[in-house]
Amino acid sequence: MKTDLQLKISLADYHRTRPLLNGDVKLRGIAPEYYAAAPGEACLRPVYEEFDVAEMSLSWYAMARYRKEPVYALPIFPLRMFIQAYVYCRADSGITKPEDLRGKRVGMDLYRLTVGLWTRGVFEEHHGVTPDQIHWFTTEAEGAGFEAPANVTITPTGRDVEDLLLSGEIDAVIAPNVLKSIRAGDPRVRRMYADCRETIGSYFDKTGIFPITHTLVVREELLAREPWIVESLVEGFQAAGDLCRKQYDYPKRLSFPTAVLILEEEEKRFGKDPWKHGLDQNTHTLDRFMEYAFRQGYTGRRMSVDECFWPASKKPAASKALAPEPVGAK
Repeated sequence: MKTDLQLKISLADYHRTRPLLNGDVKLRGIAPEYYAAAPGEACLRPVYEEFDVAEMSLSWYAMARYRKEPVYALPIFPLRMFIQAYVYCRADSGITKPEDLRGKRVGMDLYRLTVGLWTRGVFEEHHGVTPDQIHWFTTEAEGAGFEAPANVTITPTGRDVEDLLLSGEIDAVIAPNVLKSIRAGDPRVRRMYADCRETIGSYFDKTGIFPITHTLVVREELLAREPWIVESLVEGFQAAGDLCRKQYDYPKRLSFPTAVLILEEEEKRFGKDPWKHGLDQNTHTLDRFMEYAFRQGYTGRRMSVDECFWPASKKPAASKALAPEPVGAK
């Protein structure tokens, strides 16, 4: 009888991952020790050095893979974001579209964050606004080995960029989360896009992209030694997502007054499973990401999707008989 492989796994608590964290979904052959990561933690430190398996910022991972650090991603994507909802500006600024940001002062916690990479990529590809046309202000220096292109101006301030926006010292902010002032209804700030839902829908209709911001990474040595865990992890995350969506089949459990309509509208617009894992279904989105990463200086060349993911994860699924027997099997 073989015992399950003990792995330390760092993962944030989302509806689609909670079935893993609370034990409703088991990982075949794996005995996980979960660490519930705080929001943003996957972007702020090299989690692959601390955990066997970890949710990680896709932009940081791309830099690490380009540098050939001993870590590989699996085609599992715990977090995606339509970035249009996270661009904010002063209510009195007159800014209503990306073109209005040319020559303006735009703040970010860190320039290198994945939400920034996607936003700048979309601005350049679809609106002709390049990063060097904006003066960037950040809370602190970048870290993670990131160096911005020489023609991009970034000023670390040591201050919260939301405070700078509220005081009028900058014109706009690209944030990884909803600004506190927006949640509080502060009249001094607003989203850049007046009809954000329509803007997002038009972007998705045009591109088919729901931007991926986080992936799941594993130490290269562990993957080489225990290659079967790839299939187990993919199965487990897919099962957790399936359970999440099944819970939404009864929309009255949700605390939105029009939940039944929201769910129907979202499914009609984005499909039954917009959070799908796997490479085949996500190659188009990942390909755009890799192009943006190269153009913005995250990688020294344009990396292919194939080289960024563990080779075994691109092959047909192995037989379940190859995985260790679960505890209690005869």
